[in-house]
Amino acid sequence: MKNYILYILMFISYLVTAQSNNYYETCSGLEGEELKDELHNIIKDHTYFSYTTTKSILRDSDEDPNNPSNIILVYTGNSIDKFDFSSNFEPDFWNREHVWPKSHGDFDAGDPFEVPLYTDAHNLKPVDASINTIRGEKDFDNGGEVVLNGTITTSCLTTSSTFEPRDEVKGDVARMILYMDVRYEGGANEPNLVPVDGLTTYPNPQIGVLSTLLEWHELDPPDAFEKRRNDVIYEWQGNRNPFIDYPEFVDIIYNGANANPIQIDNVQTPNPINGGENFTITANVTSQIDCPVVTVTLNYGNSWFDLSNNIEMTLNENGDYTCEIPEQSYNTMFCYSISAIICDEASQTFFGSEIIPPFPFEGVITTISEIQGQTDYSPYEGQTVNTTGIVTGAFANSFYIQDGSEPWSGIYIYSGEALPSMGDSVIVSGEISEFCWNGSPCNCATCGGAGVTEFYQPENIYIISNNNPLPEPILVNTGEALTEQYEGVLIRMENVECTSLPGGFGVWQVDDGTGSCGIHNTPDGYEFDPQIGETYNITGIVTSTFNEWKVDLRIPSDVESGPDTTAPYVLTHTCYMVGENYYVYLYFNEDINPNFLNINNFLITNATIQNIAADIFDPTKITLTLSEVLDPTMGLIISEMSDINGNIGTNLTYSIDCSNEFWVEDIHEHEYNFSLYPNPNNGYFNLELYNQSNDLSIYNVNGELILSQEIGDGTHTLNIKTPGFYYLKINNVETAPLIIK
Repeated sequence: MKNYILYILMFISYLVTAQSNNYYETCSGLEGEELKDELHNIIKDHTYFSYTTTKSILRDSDEDPNNPSNIILVYTGNSIDKFDFSSNFEPDFWNREHVWPKSHGDFDAGDPFEVPLYTDAHNLKPVDASINTIRGEKDFDNGGEVVLNGTITTSCLTTSSTFEPRDEVKGDVARMILYMDVRYEGGANEPNLVPVDGLTTYPNPQIGVLSTLLEWHELDPPDAFEKRRNDVIYEWQGNRNPFIDYPEFVDIIYNGANANPIQIDNVQTPNPINGGENFTITANVTSQIDCPVVTVTLNYGNSWFDLSNNIEMTLNENGDYTCEIPEQSYNTMFCYSISAIICDEASQTFFGSEIIPPFPFEGVITTISEIQGQTDYSPYEGQTVNTTGIVTGAFANSFYIQDGSEPWSGIYIYSGEALPSMGDSVIVSGEISEFCWNGSPCNCATCGGAGVTEFYQPENIYIISNNNPLPEPILVNTGEALTEQYEGVLIRMENVECTSLPGGFGVWQVDDGTGSCGIHNTPDGYEFDPQIGETYNITGIVTSTFNEWKVDLRIPSDVESGPDTTAPYVLTHTCYMVGENYYVYLYFNEDINPNFLNINNFLITNATIQNIAADIFDPTKITLTLSEVLDPTMGLIISEMSDINGNIGTNLTYSIDCSNEFWVEDIHEHEYNFSLYPNPNNGYFNLELYNQSNDLSIYNVNGELILSQEIGDGTHTLNIKTPGFYYLKINNVETAPLIIK
């Protein structure tokens, strides 16, 4: 395959990911609950990512405008290295703060990393790890003691139940809380979040104090940092915080104000805006009352931090307001606001932003397969080349591109500057290098194997278009996956069995019978918790780190469960005692069929089951409500349990130990004339009797008598050989269940 010359006007197919001009068009004239409902419809069903990926989103959305290598912490205002993430509780590093605490609504139940609510970036902020602990799950309100960040005084205040952030972000916090109120209205697997005018408690889906938050919104209106953050999250998630774009929506929804009498709609800009050319913006501006529009002004700049340029818009022959914008630089943002004033000085402002594509690329394209050379080392090492492909995986500071679905069609790009998204079509220009993880020159003798062929900090990255379909992953077996021909290539392996759990650097092993293959839980991609013996379908990108080949996971769909042919079983349990009520949470290894939660399916020793309930958030969890607990150690047998795929398990036995949670001394206050232990058991058990003479009877689950004898006091060891569930009766009065495993 030969090099070819590519003459391409990049911006012709460039898809703008900034705010659509008609995003809020359907809200025109709405008030109160109608406006809130329509905003909910606009911002719901956003694209969501793994919790790990939210680190990458925050590194972009909360970037320090004065130092792109840093991130701004919300409560302290500190600017720290954006890669100083607190993975091991480092006190001066940053962590992710759920501004609406995840406990207020219990949206960390089950597998939180797959719940849109848990990973919604509009509700996440970078925060000093130690301040995150102080904030906890407190409500927002004024007052309290000064918060110390170590020994340093902050501008935050706190009490035992409330937290007050610094003045500069009070409005930011308020608008995030109000966004959550509108976004989450009790849809499928989502709670109905409600801000209230008072203090709240776990796990109610509420937070306070609403009146204080509304005051903060007025005192601290949206600034340039918050507007840029809204744009960035919109690029990732596809939804916006409407209270940043239109602060007056807060007054209309929460204070019963009337809709703004000025309507600004049908805003038209070129799509895309071509760099180096003048262009025109038009907008329809009308007054809904008997008071004409006086002035319409457009302010603009290349970031939300500087809208110092302004132009008066004038009426054209179509009745729209228009103005001409001077040529703008290639590869920049164009941010603007349109402000209108009517005769009684009421005003309205529309905010918009567009991305101006890079300078049109003209140059020689070298295909990825030519760069790879179909050998261990690239024949272009040390040379500057241009190549093109689709982004198949994007991580914290690197990404992969691929230009087909064949071996040798992928390559790694290490870039500390631009970071495209999956599905972007890009052109990359830069020097090719072979990276050796031990720092040696890249040859087999010193590197310990082939190095990584890469673009290291390329000179230019041109984004041609967004949201393109990814190349089809190449279907391979585990024995051949980790070879040089698939370096940087998207592959797929089916029906592979997990043979080891994640170890060093998050690598776990799978095998389909042809050889072992390492799967990498990538910290800035996707991390999966595999189970030994389970079967999966795996998709990912082949790479080499620390001279070890492995497959990088990118997104949750990269790991699919293989054919499910096994019945569910109980993995673990937790116990709780509230007053005189006893609760046991049972956690199964998979989602269970709630139709099998019949109390007749569950038999327990040393207690009575009063109720069985499925968990509304976690389909693997059920709650047993118990009474008449004789002992904190109990045996459970479930006669039938099914998963959602119809796999049914019978006579599932499980031992429950609640010794640390149930008050043993209270349980043993009851007077009984015998003690039975262990229960469940393997057929041999001890029976301690306190009366001098006792009639012993043991029945099976069908009510058939299998043992009857008169027995004296003291401790007796008995044996039943056949596993199952039995009932023991003493003197035809006292009974107890007995489980033989």
